[in-house]
Amino acid sequence: MRDVLDDDLAELYPVRASDDVRLARLREQLFAEKPRSRSRRWVGIAAAAVAVVMITGLVVLLRPVSRDAPATLPVKPAASLQEAATLLEVAQQPTAKYQRITYRIWQVMGVGEPYASSAIEFEYVVWLPTAADEMVVIYRRSTGGQRPVAGARRPVEDFTNYSRNPSLWESFCASTPCKEETAGQPLSTEPGRRLEDAAAAMLSPFTTDEEKAALYRRIAESPQVRWDNGKVSADGGTTLFTVDPATGQVTGMEQRKSTDLKIPADTVTTSVTVKSEWTDQRPS
Repeated sequence: MRDVLDDDLAELYPVRASDDVRLARLREQLFAEKPRSRSRRWVGIAAAAVAVVMITGLVVLLRPVSRDAPATLPVKPAASLQEAATLLEVAQQPTAKYQRITYRIWQVMGVGEPYASSAIEFEYVVWLPTAADEMVVIYRRSTGGQRPVAGARRPVEDFTNYSRNPSLWESFCASTPCKEETAGQPLSTEPGRRLEDAAAAMLSPFTTDEEKAALYRRIAESPQVRWDNGKVSADGGTTLFTVDPATGQVTGMEQRKSTDLKIPADTVTTSVTVKSEWTDQRPS
């Protein structure tokens, strides 16, 4: 067969007798070539064809994603406390080593004589490990922020040196696993006190998402509890919570609860903002 091929190649590419080497190279190149696979071309066409998918009248462009990326679906924002509970129940499990929770607190404090009251700012930072038998790290400090409320203006130290730091939750946790003791306690039958009774468990870093979801549903059993785009309040109550409709997590609290007649009745006596994130680093 190669002899016939040599004759054909010689007709196509006239060569001198001294060009036998060139002819041999042409022959070897021809035998070495492999036919192009059609399957790859069809795979490319098919991939292009499915790049646009029609779903309920909408054009959805498909794009490659990382194999390690979590399989998430868009979630509709919560429109009630019960729906916020569902968001907590379907939330993805964390893969980071620590949950870092930062609390910014404004607490009204009073001292005398002469009498003075101010809202003093504090910061609490909690590093909560996700693994068992790990140490919990909590930093508490006064930031130096001050908002005078009534009476004479006094230095921040006059309030922080003689008053206890704000208490946001009840349980103490030195190492994981942690348990918030107030998470399962009964709530008042009075609608105005239900959120006040739930405050410690709502704010505690030790309340799990499952416990918080169950707490949401217990709070919502009262028809006097209101949901207004994430603001949760109760008729006749002094406590208001802010819940992120996108995640179901508590992001803040306000209380108007003063027994000091020198403080205006509608004063926010405690204000808390909560920010949570996941990290693999923490202070040693």
